[in-house]
Amino acid sequence: MKIGVKLFVILIISGLVLTFLLSWSIEYNKYRKKLVDPNEISKTLNYFQSIVTEAYPKTVESNDKERKFIEAVDYVKSKLSKKMSAIDTFKMVQPILSALEDQNTRFYPPYDPNYKVLPFSTVVIDKRIIVTSTANEKVPAGAEVLEIDGKSAEELIDSLIDYTSGENYGLREQQIGDLIQLLPEIFRNPHRPKVEVLYRSEPHTVTLRIGDKTEKVNVETVSIFSYPTLSSSYDVLPSRQPFEYQQSDEVGIMKFGTFSLSGTMYNRYREFLTQKFLEMKGMHDLLIDLRGCSVSDFTVFKEFFEHLISEPTTSQRNVSVVLSAYNLSVLEKYGIEYKSSTNELVTTLYTQKFAPRTPSFNGKLWILIDRYTSDAALDFAYMLMKMNKAQIIGESTLTPINHTTDVVYQYSEGMKMTYSYPKARFSDKEDNSVLVPSYVVNVSTEDRIEYTKGTRDVMLDEALEIVKKGE
Repeated sequence: MKIGVKLFVILIISGLVLTFLLSWSIEYNKYRKKLVDPNEISKTLNYFQSIVTEAYPKTVESNDKERKFIEAVDYVKSKLSKKMSAIDTFKMVQPILSALEDQNTRFYPPYDPNYKVLPFSTVVIDKRIIVTSTANEKVPAGAEVLEIDGKSAEELIDSLIDYTSGENYGLREQQIGDLIQLLPEIFRNPHRPKVEVLYRSEPHTVTLRIGDKTEKVNVETVSIFSYPTLSSSYDVLPSRQPFEYQQSDEVGIMKFGTFSLSGTMYNRYREFLTQKFLEMKGMHDLLIDLRGCSVSDFTVFKEFFEHLISEPTTSQRNVSVVLSAYNLSVLEKYGIEYKSSTNELVTTLYTQKFAPRTPSFNGKLWILIDRYTSDAALDFAYMLMKMNKAQIIGESTLTPINHTTDVVYQYSEGMKMTYSYPKARFSDKEDNSVLVPSYVVNVSTEDRIEYTKGTRDVMLDEALEIVKKGE
């Protein structure tokens, strides 16, 4: 009997061990498949070097940046020797593109459903980290993060800045929020096993400012895959809708978020515009709120603008493109003849045509921008300003008027991440490098944080005062 019990126990233990080993073997094979081969990294860097030296729409200031970029590429390639995780690859290659100082030229952090992330998301405003959503009641939305694992907010931001891209700090700051949630992966605990059969949370200490109180709390990581479900049980800070309409007395307010006209969105957007312009019939003023809007497709604003004109209208801008086989589609778009790759930067006058749509709006136009207005939203505001069709209110943009455009987004299976780069650049002659409003509204850091929390909107209040006075 005793022998039978022993055999039974041995069989149970052996089964458990075999199950564990089998599970570990499966997870190990998954882990190996996710590694990035050094040859793939080298190939991708060579591709980017060709893009930067042969097809990138440079400026006079680009030569020094290009030299630093090439030096960084050569240095990283000399250090490649073994396969590495996608997140480690990102940490190696993104600082190279960061040297080009262009928000449209970058690698995006890789995604793996098993990544361990902090149980809250954040946004960075003037070097202050604000929680926007949470999956842990100890870290409520709206709280300010002062420290994580003993590192101050400023130290955390400084440690992540090389993993961003942009012409200035303000543009880079907007990318840091997502990276903060990825801290457990970006700065992975060296003692953490590379292969885990079962998910194990990782403890972190976070110091917060909640109202007037400072608290230190202990939290545990969650998987990036589970975060959306877990966070849905908690309050979040308000976010911009793709498009919405409000009214203040006799002033219509059209607000734009960041969206694309894919799928059913195109029809929804058209129906929205038709309905709202019917409602605005006879209204004297329309305030177009483009704060924080970074729509990349100008078609969004073409559809909108055609409700604001009563006769066919054209708009012209200077666009520069390099004569390269890499840019064939863009050269064709702007009507530039291509015979061979000369790597010459060619500037052409690009004309856009607009046909009036009904219902139309014939009142006075105002545009509200902030420093985060960029891409097609910035181009739209700039176009209306040049046409003298609208008064600009707000603050100067961080994105230059002559920013890069026609951005390509590609996912690299070998690199396990997405990257982007532009194929053209606007090149208008302007006294100001950025868009400067006619009516400047000064806002403090606290004002920006209150706006993000949805508790107060100083800029909109001041803009409405200006519009109602009809200055």
